[in-house]
Amino acid sequence: MSDPNRPYDPDYGEQPPPAYPPPAQAPGTPTRPVGQTPDETVQPVTAGTEDPRLGLEVGRFWAGALATMLVAGLIGLAADFILEEVLHLEISSQADLLSTGSDMMAWVVAGALFALVAAVLLYVLVLSTPRPRTFFGWVVGLATAILAALPFAGDFELVPAILAALVWIVIGSATYSLLTGTLSRTVVQRTP
Repeated sequence: MSDPNRPYDPDYGEQPPPAYPPPAQAPGTPTRPVGQTPDETVQPVTAGTEDPRLGLEVGRFWAGALATMLVAGLIGLAADFILEEVLHLEISSQADLLSTGSDMMAWVVAGALFALVAAVLLYVLVLSTPRPRTFFGWVVGLATAILAALPFAGDFELVPAILAALVWIVIGSATYSLLTGTLSRTVVQRTP
């Protein structure tokens, strides 16, 4: 009778042969993808030291950037409207950069400008740095943290400052996710 704890009786400890034997090739030789004919050349796998020379589909990238600006502006509009008009909570005012005279429009402009600056930054990073998404994430995260902390500078009321910080966190998160999503769909690898 065979012991279930010793599945490979009589030579306990030996592993059974693999179900499919590995192909006979020299170590380090790249394998050929299924369906590739023998006369096609196969590029060896690299360790990530090559320069990929990234580029962008410029038109689609900026269309995504404009859509991100629209979303960020609408987040500011919705936040101000819902918090002040519906819930009757006060939110800290934003700098009125375009002199609109309205707190609601100041939030719309601030959100849209944040997204525009982020899009320009991402565009420059893609064309100039080795890991643009990583640098972009750090810059947007730190900028969002600074903007979320600004309402607490100087004399402030606690609830309006907390609400303004939350709005900045939502705007920063939306901008990051939308622009990196746009980047993943528009980035191209140029040939050297």
